[in-house]
Amino acid sequence: MLHVFVLPLALVVLLSVHFWRIRKDGGMARPEDPMGGLAEWGGELKPVFEPVATKTYGLMALVRGKRATVNRGPENTVMSWPHLFWAELAVFMVTVAVTLILSYYSDAPLKELANPAIPENPAKAPWYFLGLQELVSYSAFMGGILIPAIVLFGLALIPFLDRRPGGEGLWFGTPGERAVAVKSLFFSLAVTVGMLAVTVNYGWLRTWFPEIHQLWIILINPGSLLVLIFAAWSLYVLQRQDSVRHAAVGLFICFLVGFTILTYFATVHRGPNWKFFWWPSQWPVH
Repeated sequence: MLHVFVLPLALVVLLSVHFWRIRKDGGMARPEDPMGGLAEWGGELKPVFEPVATKTYGLMALVRGKRATVNRGPENTVMSWPHLFWAELAVFMVTVAVTLILSYYSDAPLKELANPAIPENPAKAPWYFLGLQELVSYSAFMGGILIPAIVLFGLALIPFLDRRPGGEGLWFGTPGERAVAVKSLFFSLAVTVGMLAVTVNYGWLRTWFPEIHQLWIILINPGSLLVLIFAAWSLYVLQRQDSVRHAAVGLFICFLVGFTILTYFATVHRGPNWKFFWWPSQWPVH
């Protein structure tokens, strides 16, 4: 019921609200255009007005009220038909072609019927969830509930915390943003790989203190430490750069790199009993 009805229904509702907000707000964020210039109208490039747009337009017989003024004219724009349509169609065809090629050369056979008396070892989730499964192996509560909730809540807060104008709709649209992203990439790479190296070679609290209470395992584990270190890095960037946007970029890069490495690690290097192996060919043969 949850996966075949509730979640798809919630996805449809949220996507509908998302597209409604895009139309209501006059489009998504994009770079500011210089005043004047050419725009495509009726298949021809024609000059457009230079003053800032002040008039609002109503969608008669469709909705009540008026479209929000976006304070810009149609400079440097093209019609969605046929330009956008052909671009989306090309991406669709390339995606289908790549999928067909991968399915032809990479087999994915069905296994035997599940037997609860003989569970699969290792029982791995789909590859896109293996980063979470690696976190769950440290602590089910932290890795499966709290850390994903913290990440999603933090991403949702970014538009409300970053209120500084400028650079909308551009990759690295503010000065220094690219440098922060590169530094965050190497920082998170070193921290994540280092944390995995420690856990593989030396274990963790349960290995060091077999009688330790489970509460300490929940609170202090590699996943929770990664979150704290990444948060500290974001606060450091905020203090040095005095920019919420730079701090958000640094935090996002850290979580993206960390989750990517955890996904790769759980996919390739985790074997039976969730032990470390350099390659699946080293797994013991039953």
